Amino acid sequence: MDTEDMVRGALRDEAARVAVAHWSAGPVRDHVRRQRRRRRVTMGASAVAVALAVVAGTGAVLSAQHGPRALGPASQGPQTLQLPVEPAPEALVVEPGQQLPLGRQDWWMRLKDQEICIHDAPAYGSGPDCGGHSWMPGATEITMQYYGNPPQYHEGLYNLIYQGPGQVARMTLEVDGRAYWATVASLPGNPGYATGYVWGPGSSTPDDPTAYPLQGVRLAAYDAQGTVLASKTLSP
Repeated sequence: MDTEDMVRGALRDEAARVAVAHWSAGPVRDHVRRQRRRRRVTMGASAVAVALAVVAGTGAVLSAQHGPRALGPASQGPQTLQLPVEPAPEALVVEPGQQLPLGRQDWWMRLKDQEICIHDAPAYGSGPDCGGHSWMPGATEITMQYYGNPPQYHEGLYNLIYQGPGQVARMTLEVDGRAYWATVASLPGNPGYATGYVWGPGSSTPDDPTAYPLQGVRLAAYDAQGTVLASKTLSP
């Protein structure tokens, strides 16, 4: 027996002593898929954790009073954005904690450093409380909250939120092919975010009067020169 034969024999003997796992290729693949699925779910849960689920990739923020409120997963990138034909409303600068009326009785909003707190009449009536929407500083993002207005839910409050660099001068919302200007509000200076609000059509159905619009709603934020700072098309 030459040296090569001796090496081959030794390798075969060593391989025979190796314990083979009971998993076959099929179960291994299933295990890997489960691990990847868990990882995706964990990543989604992390996205939801920031500011009542208001970051890219989330689908809704839960409210005890209203159920899901639409907040959009991103379909980011260059888009053809429709602009309203009427002039945009003047942007507002408000002091921290100042109560900003939203155009309906007992609807108002307050802004803080990294929080938007909305008092919607169906949830709070004429009381002093409001629902907070906060976030951690990070990537440029535009997203939205939606509040249905009972009893018919024919209209709703669309609350747009932009986080990122630049000064927002205008915001637009497109629903069912129609574009609306949102009234922009921000704190003095450059707080790193701006919000906008506009009343638009609701999305109620006979079977679910509290349904919230989401798919196909488009958002955009612009600076004073008309440059798009961020845009998004929401999807389920």
